[in-house]
Amino acid sequence: MSEKAWYIGNTTIRNAKRLKDGLRVLVNSSLHGNLSGKNNEQAFAKLLHDKGVVFVKRLEETPEKDASDVGRKWRAALMQLGFIRHPESDKPFTVTPNGIRLINVNTLPAEQEVFLRALLAHQIPSVIEDFPEPVFSPLRIVLEILNRLEAQNSEAKITKDEMAFIVQVTRKIDDVNNAVEKIKQFRTKLTQFDRVREKRQYINECREEVASYLTSQSSQTLKDYADSNFRYLKLTGLFVENGSSLKIALHKQTIYKQIITEPYMQIPSEEYLHILWNGAMLPTDNASKAVEAINSTVALLESNGEAISLPNLTFLNEQDLSHLRLNLEEDWLRVLEKRYASNQINEWEDILEYLKALTRPIRKGSKIPQGEGPAYFEWALWRAFLAINHLENLPWEARRFRVDEEFYPLGHAVGGGSDLIFEFEDFVIVGEVTLSSSSRQEAMEGAPVRKHVADMVNHYAKKGKRVYGLFMANTIDTNTAETFRLGVWYQSDDTRLDLEILPITLEQFTLIFENGFRGGNSRLTNRMIENLIKNCRQNCSSLDAPSWKLMIEKEVNQFANDIKITS
Repeated sequence: MSEKAWYIGNTTIRNAKRLKDGLRVLVNSSLHGNLSGKNNEQAFAKLLHDKGVVFVKRLEETPEKDASDVGRKWRAALMQLGFIRHPESDKPFTVTPNGIRLINVNTLPAEQEVFLRALLAHQIPSVIEDFPEPVFSPLRIVLEILNRLEAQNSEAKITKDEMAFIVQVTRKIDDVNNAVEKIKQFRTKLTQFDRVREKRQYINECREEVASYLTSQSSQTLKDYADSNFRYLKLTGLFVENGSSLKIALHKQTIYKQIITEPYMQIPSEEYLHILWNGAMLPTDNASKAVEAINSTVALLESNGEAISLPNLTFLNEQDLSHLRLNLEEDWLRVLEKRYASNQINEWEDILEYLKALTRPIRKGSKIPQGEGPAYFEWALWRAFLAINHLENLPWEARRFRVDEEFYPLGHAVGGGSDLIFEFEDFVIVGEVTLSSSSRQEAMEGAPVRKHVADMVNHYAKKGKRVYGLFMANTIDTNTAETFRLGVWYQSDDTRLDLEILPITLEQFTLIFENGFRGGNSRLTNRMIENLIKNCRQNCSSLDAPSWKLMIEKEVNQFANDIKITS
């Protein structure tokens, strides 16, 4: 029998959370249903790149360069998870019912449920994917192993190393007990090594041994597969990653138990595509199971200080119960986000590392994934102001970009509004960031930033709060500085608004942030940031743009130095 390790989706799609964005881009293009052939694969890759779904370095450097392999891989991943139909169907490469569901949902718990339906249906081998027999479900293999670890009083988690050379080479439910024994033996052996180097050597030997009997799969391939499997499994919302280990999320324990209670049944080949394309049924599609999940989530929320008022569940149908359950899961994620926000003051060094990384070119191995610079710029500034603290608006109200279950950015803020809105007791800072430079910067940012700040001036006028704009880039073009120095915006009725916008470089803000937190003494406050903005804008009307930039630099350096001294 041919021995191979399995993987879910596609190992080269580094950000599996972007699959929804890729699907939406496809559906709204002329390529929908038209992905056959190298030319269309190339067009798909270019479309994904141009829309910011994926960063294709080849296309960034040479737009005409062949990147059709990227288009093929994205097409394959969408097809394997059942979001588009396969080429031999009656509507090849068109979006499926579960794909439509993914496009239409607008909350993270709802998205996760779509992926859960996809991975519960997903099995290999199939008409879509070649793989040695027998047919199995990767997700069920993982769930069964976690369940049996727990039943045997072992910690119910799977490390990336255990995934690499034990879990992802397990292909039958009957082999799960054997996999669990291997995991327990591996963990016991690891405890016998005192030195990190010895542990790492043993791990490498285990992986090399398994790779030696696999068909055309190296030790490095096993590591890559494990990393990819972690990413795709987390899409379901069932799992959280903690210290390079995969565990069942606390708020998903009930649904996990409901799934694992039902014996695994292979989907007959003649029914597979229909179930895959529509998404598998979930236990919570049943009213009584949905009520059970709702009650467990309510108990979790209440034990964490949240007051929950429920309607009479006996009068709700399955659809209403589903909406309620997903809303409660959203409430739980917000509990976690509030915890995340309050902890950012303790994470200032990590925030600082990201700020510094954004001042340098983003290359392979950087803390910032290639092509994700704009999203991580907004995210790092959001975290910085969470650390500065005393926000009056809630953490999710301060950002206009989406985050995943671990609060990493899923993309940059969509157009039509401010990137970030930081509301304090009597003033508001509107954060706007860009990685653009030169005269292009003013053309791209001048009008939108002023409009966003003007919109917030109007919005907060009823609260009597002052509004400032904080524009940040790696370099501030002099034309951009001139636009913000004047700071004028005329509304549709020709009413003039005089805006207070401060353009500073990311390096300048990073210096302020580092000096304000260095040594564990969080001296930096929102009021100090407001005073800096005021000082930098004082008398700016009497200066030209180059002189104003020099004045800003002098004020920032003096401000940062004063914080450092008093710290």
